[in-house]
Amino acid sequence: MPIPVLSRPAVLMLVGLSLTLPAVAQTTSADGPAADSAAGVGITKDADFLRLATSANILEIRSSEMARDRAASDAVKAFAEQMIADHTAAMQGMAEASGTALPDLSTDLSAMLDPQHATLLQQLDATQGDGFDVAYVTLQNQAHDQAVALFQTYATNGEEGPVKAFAEATLPKLQHHLEMAQSLAQR
Repeated sequence: MPIPVLSRPAVLMLVGLSLTLPAVAQTTSADGPAADSAAGVGITKDADFLRLATSANILEIRSSEMARDRAASDAVKAFAEQMIADHTAAMQGMAEASGTALPDLSTDLSAMLDPQHATLLQQLDATQGDGFDVAYVTLQNQAHDQAVALFQTYATNGEEGPVKAFAEATLPKLQHHLEMAQSLAQR
């Protein structure tokens, strides 16, 4: 099923999304750990990586739950189901690697979202109708691009130990997700 033509509200949402994400990607570690981007600039400590990786996983899960329920395209819905399963498994793996409890995914986890991820999720939630599929696929491409950068940076520069090993082991799956999202965008 082809992705529908964008409505005016969907175009406005995508413009807002495109303006938000480049600013996120340009944040540098000189601004401090709280301002480090989801791309992983300057992330070398387990706690910083875990904070951003948790936020990225929550963004993937919550946005994909929306897509599962609201997307028009069967291909988008199938992709969303896979993202829910894979990122829920990643949350479990991250909890095991870090020795922390897995957050209860059935609760409101918005307090665990990085501000940029929270904004993206709110923008997607506000998208209705024909533009939803395109907005979701756009978000998935950008979010996975950032997640690949975060995990790659941590796999290369992170603290030695189980969290770094988790990043190394998870990176190929995220790269595959990015390829899948890029393929969806070309439909």
